Amino acid sequence: MNNFLKSKSEDKEFHSSRIMFCIRDGKVDIASPNITDSHIEWFEKEGWVTKENVEDFLKQNVRGFYLPEQNKLYCYRGVGFSFDDKVLPEVLDKIIELKKAFDFNDETEVYLGPKDSPIGGVEYQRVFIGILRGLTDNK
Repeated sequence: MNNFLKSKSEDKEFHSSRIMFCIRDGKVDIASPNITDSHIEWFEKEGWVTKENVEDFLKQNVRGFYLPEQNKLYCYRGVGFSFDDKVLPEVLDKIIELKKAFDFNDETEVYLGPKDSPIGGVEYQRVFIGILRGLTDNK
């Protein structure tokens, strides 16, 4: 597994400012607020991944985080911070659960991809999807 997905000392402040989530097995899991772990470290502590299955887990499950201070949600999958055409439908399917868990308001901004790029020397695409009100009108 690439070490760039593990927390480094310079990541701690950012990591503690966000709240992670993962959509796996059809349900939404939310990490504790204010932890400085990376997603991988959280998944390892929960017993969801091992060195043998971590890449498959990352490719199969949507993950991301909410930044309460900025009122923004970021969603991605894969080894790194990419997204495919299935990420948005999976997030929208769980958007009401995410809204309740994070106490979103109607102005919460939703993005696919990471907050910043490049990460670990890799450039990732980021796309603004919209604000929550427009994404939940039919839910």
